[in-house]
This record gives sequence, structure tokens and C-alpha cells, in this order.
Amino acid sequence: MTLEQYRKEIAKKSYYRFGQEDLGMRTLNPGCMTQRWCLTGDPKYWTLPSSSMMIKIEEITKGKVKISDLVREHARKKGDNV
Repeated sequence: MTLEQYRKEIAKKSYYRFGQEDLGMRTLNPGCMTQRWCLTGDPKYWTLPSSSMMIKIEEITKGKVKISDLVREHARKKGDNV
């Protein structure tokens, strides 16, 4: 399952609330980083979370979103938009 699928289907929250409440991000705009990690919006801004955040995402989603899923989806989508 991708992070975007999890956010939409299970968490059912906006990017901002998902980043702030579920991922515990304390940045000025957690929605911006969450959207980049969900691989939505402008492809030039897509990025992978840090390794510690990837582990946190896997724990918070109770294994529904795996690190390999994040990396695989990033590589697949980046390849489609090159």
C-alpha cells in the first residue's frame, strides 16, 4: 500500500492533519512535506522521507505501508515522469 492510499482510505485526513497528527511533524507546514512523500502535486518536488521517518511511517501504519513500498512507488513514479 502506498502512503497516499493509506492517507485517503484509512486515515481519511488532509495532508496537513495527517502530517501533524499522525506523523507528529512540528514544521511550519507539515502538509507540504506529506504531499511530497505521498508523491502528489508537482513531480519535481517528490522526495522520500528520511530513514528515521520511513521507520516511523511503517510503525504508525502498523506495517500497511512498508519502507519497500515507499521506495518502489517513488522509483516507479519518478521513472514515469522523467
